[in-house]
Amino acid sequence: MPPFEIDRRTVLRGTIAGTIVSLALPPLEAMFNANGTALAQGAAIPRRLGIFFWGGGVKQDRWNPVDTGPTYTLSPALQPLQVVKDYVSVVSGMSVKTGSLQGHHSGAVGVLSGCPMVTQPANGAPYRSTFSAPSIDQVAAAAIGKTSKFKSLEVGISKRINGGEGTTLQYLSHNGPDNPNPSEYDPIKVFDRLFGTGVTPPPGTADLTLALRKSVLDGVLADVNRLRMRVSAADKARLDQHLDNVRSIENRLVGTGGTMPPSSSCKLPVKPGAVGGTNSKENLQEATKLMSDLIAMALACDLTRVFSMMYSGPTNSTVFWQVNATTGHHALTHDEAGDQPLVHACTIFTMQCLADLCVALKNIPEGAGNVLDNTAIIGSSDVADGKAHSLTDYPLVVAGKGGGFLKYPGVHYRSANKENTSTVLFSVLRAAGLTMTEFGAGGGLVSTSCTAIEA
Repeated sequence: MPPFEIDRRTVLRGTIAGTIVSLALPPLEAMFNANGTALAQGAAIPRRLGIFFWGGGVKQDRWNPVDTGPTYTLSPALQPLQVVKDYVSVVSGMSVKTGSLQGHHSGAVGVLSGCPMVTQPANGAPYRSTFSAPSIDQVAAAAIGKTSKFKSLEVGISKRINGGEGTTLQYLSHNGPDNPNPSEYDPIKVFDRLFGTGVTPPPGTADLTLALRKSVLDGVLADVNRLRMRVSAADKARLDQHLDNVRSIENRLVGTGGTMPPSSSCKLPVKPGAVGGTNSKENLQEATKLMSDLIAMALACDLTRVFSMMYSGPTNSTVFWQVNATTGHHALTHDEAGDQPLVHACTIFTMQCLADLCVALKNIPEGAGNVLDNTAIIGSSDVADGKAHSLTDYPLVVAGKGGGFLKYPGVHYRSANKENTSTVLFSVLRAAGLTMTEFGAGGGLVSTSCTAIEA
């Protein structure tokens, strides 16, 4: 009897209160060949691309590792990435070459798109700009996002963003000039997008009722039971783990079991005693963990192959109360005296959140490996140093194996001649499976990638 095979795009379906819900499946043995190196039908395991972006740059003297190569030691700022160090390459000594007209604006556009920014009439703002070309997530999505349910997934963590200086500072993902893909900051809305079908409230009501927001698992239970009767013992265990993960996310979104409240009342925990008057304390790490688990499931279930996480925006007013900061991060980068220990502590905390994202992907098995094995994530910021607005010696982290395209274990590569940051973006795009001969425009145009981080 031939082994039971499942198409990678199989989903479980059902209804809740007359509303259709669906649940994509995790990577199961039945979806892969005998040794787990390809899908059962012979196609390659999909590769993915992600962006993790934070505002305000870093303190370079505590960011750059002191040694290079595969045995490098993580710097103080990068220490949280120790749990996934084998998956991490650090690139230093490079520069954004797309122009430096306006610090944070120029850096954000250059490092996210490899193209110059578009300056716009300020209209009373200190400055205003937008992207001239798609950001790299959308470059990837145009090539590898066509067959997944969602071309790309955009999420955000800190809501303390600068919304008054054009799309550059307000959004991460762009399709082109004044054409952003806004990040979703509410994890319950991300959950609904992934596992529902775009449910809308009944006429005359503000939101969905508690009864309608039952667990998605309740709606697909019949399909689950039918599938369990056909798969192997190992796949039953994997399916149960997946269902437990979904239930766990649901429970964390609501804070109590089983049913989810209307999205308008689902808020991340707010600590008492807000700092800075109306600037309430954002629970950044818990938000990151929730969004990371949702992203990991979306990738594992092949709902999308491209994602971006805007952890914090350029010139943000995020207050990192977790490290005892009491003012917004952008102001802190300019005003903190000395060697800026609080700014450095904010970077360490941010890298812990990047580590949480990587661990979430690593924890999901896929074929003979895990989801992080088949993903390339680029992490960077809008400037190299927030106080100096510099675009040289730019902070760049690349995580994941990229389906074997990227070096494992990762390396620290330091450029000796201020190479173009676009070469790293080019490598990440190639790791996601894109076949290109050049990338970028203007000063960001390159025809070679950063081969030092490639396998």
